[in-house]
Amino acid sequence: MYWRWFYSTEIPHASYCRYQSYKEKNKNKVYLLYDEIIDWFDSHRNKELDLEKFYLDFLQNHIPSEGSVLDVGCGTGEPIAQFLIKRGYKVTGVDASKKMIDLCNKRFPNGKWLLSDMRTLNLQDKFHAVIAWHSLFHLPHDDQRMVLKSLSSLVEQNGLLLFTSGPEYGEVWGDNGGHDLYHASLSAEEYTQILLDCHFKVLIHKVRDPECGEATVWVAQKKG
Repeated sequence: MYWRWFYSTEIPHASYCRYQSYKEKNKNKVYLLYDEIIDWFDSHRNKELDLEKFYLDFLQNHIPSEGSVLDVGCGTGEPIAQFLIKRGYKVTGVDASKKMIDLCNKRFPNGKWLLSDMRTLNLQDKFHAVIAWHSLFHLPHDDQRMVLKSLSSLVEQNGLLLFTSGPEYGEVWGDNGGHDLYHASLSAEEYTQILLDCHFKVLIHKVRDPECGEATVWVAQKKG
């Protein structure tokens, strides 16, 4: 799924008021809209591991077998958490949508599922990999800066952090199940600097990966 990323100054004046209204209404509570579109999302989310498989294979080659993985914004658990659980990884999934977490508990009892907003996530454990796939970019810019640093602290030494973003700095609303969902992205330079400040080395930065729904994919490894 692809959205054009833009600056608010590019929007015609007549549309700008509607843009501002959506921005204030939806940007801080996307998870509530996911509760409303749960049936649509569950039926439309690709449950075959096609788009993500390259990155999950990369993950498996860089963390211990049966290692621990935190899936932030896990959704229904399909296909990412499901794939990892089947391969023996200890998966903890986090989502702010109660209906998503309820489905995870029902479908994948071998996982650990937490109902929590990633902005207020409070975990003591560290993980061999932390994934924020199509989830971090639902947060406003300042929240992304804070959450990315927080998630970085949960990664074990030499562990991986995987997340998706837009191709450039901006905000956009994309139609999902009849609702306009907020998306935002920092610039590539700022993401890179945050990762460097948190002692990560960027291993993969794929802009608008055509094999991954045009998402921009980041994979970074924590170094000493």
